[in-house]
Amino acid sequence: MHYADALYLTDQYDDALAAADESLAVPGARMSQTQTAYALRVRTLVLAEMGRLDEALETARQCVAAYRDAVPRGRDKSLGSLAGALRIQAWVLGTMGRVEESVALYMECAALLRAMPLLKVLLRTLKVQVRVLIELTGGLRTLGRYEEAIAAGTDAQWWAADVTPWFYPDILQLRAQLLTDLAWCHWRTGDPSRARESAERAVTVCRELVERTPDIGEPRLALALQSRAYLGGGRAVSPAAEQSDPQKLADLQELSDLCARLTVTDPGAFEPMLACALDDMAYCHGQSGAHRQAVEATERSVAVYRRAARRDPQEYEPELARTLANLVIRKRQVDVLDDTVAHAREALAITRRLAETDQDPYQSLTAQRLGILARSLRRTGDDEQALACYDEAETILRDLMETDPGFNTRPLAVILTDLADTLRATAESHLTTGHFDDAVSALRRLLALTRRTDQTAVHAACLTAFAHARGSAPDEIKRAWQAGTTDPFPSFVYRAPSS
Repeated sequence: MHYADALYLTDQYDDALAAADESLAVPGARMSQTQTAYALRVRTLVLAEMGRLDEALETARQCVAAYRDAVPRGRDKSLGSLAGALRIQAWVLGTMGRVEESVALYMECAALLRAMPLLKVLLRTLKVQVRVLIELTGGLRTLGRYEEAIAAGTDAQWWAADVTPWFYPDILQLRAQLLTDLAWCHWRTGDPSRARESAERAVTVCRELVERTPDIGEPRLALALQSRAYLGGGRAVSPAAEQSDPQKLADLQELSDLCARLTVTDPGAFEPMLACALDDMAYCHGQSGAHRQAVEATERSVAVYRRAARRDPQEYEPELARTLANLVIRKRQVDVLDDTVAHAREALAITRRLAETDQDPYQSLTAQRLGILARSLRRTGDDEQALACYDEAETILRDLMETDPGFNTRPLAVILTDLADTLRATAESHLTTGHFDDAVSALRRLLALTRRTDQTAVHAACLTAFAHARGSAPDEIKRAWQAGTTDPFPSFVYRAPSS
């Protein structure tokens, strides 16, 4: 039993499991109930570390039942406790993603510890008390129960205040976890100053942890830096505050460098964090006018999200599409046209595919990304394909407006303005080259657009286009108009806005 525990503590999980099973199966062994419970405790921990979570959960239940029936005497009093067994079962449930069940068990465990005399807790179960409250805080945060999480976290800070790494080697890791969770919870409850304070303290604790045990400290430092970067000046606050905060960019740079190293051994955990940090760096550069640096960071973010999407398409393809669209926009800001159409097409193709299974969010995004592709096509001189994109985007957005009276009309306004400008430019281009029939076709579409919207920008584009046509080739354009429509060339094209 003790041998199995020693093997577990030195990460020799196969041997530890064999030793625990042997201690539980010795014929004629006269183990006390507490000793049996302790052996089950070790077996649970080993199975969990080996990833055999279903078996670990079943063994954890047996362990809790054994401790409930145990009456420890003498040396057996040092062999764990019911509170410790409940904590382990709660931890296994949390690892399996069954957070509500996990939190319920943590609360049962916390109530059990509250009912114990203070001296007994301090002498026998202080480590369990601290860990239960810290892990409960994280579970409550995951469930969105932020006020309860803050209450549990405040209790945890009180109990852990004087605990040293000498007494409890895990305390720095647990304290860093607690402070990071509290930072997010304070922000969620509208207390940004306390959120930033907790994030600062989390980073400080993590740096100490990195000095002691880098393999444990660096992943925890990544989470702490992420919270400080976001809560200390990122998109959680105003853009003006963000531009004046150099600490955010420094944190994001350190975070991206750290995650780039950590992805080598654990890409599943740290590639998404790296991609997100790079995306936030790009946003930060863009806000401060450093658009070329924004492009570079976005390109790196796209590359990382592409790798993550190959591993888990359902989780990361939406992010890949979003960052591809951002890359197109940021490249246009520095007049770099290389691959913008290809990137825009890829973003649109992914979004269309996502819309096939989940129309609600992705139909609107499809229209938005059609607009991004259209603007890229225009920059390369392909106005015809751009017009097709704008037409499709308008159709999608009008359909959405019919089914949702509260739909935001701004995206449609942007599309219609761009469509009108493209039609104006197309008409002028055809006039310049002497293709009057094609110019009339563009003008007719522009006039029809003007008559189905009250937007001033659209009407202005229409007036400009018709005035240019009359001024540059009045006779030719009138003949082409009458030949194509049998109607005279219109003398007035402005539609007064409806009241």
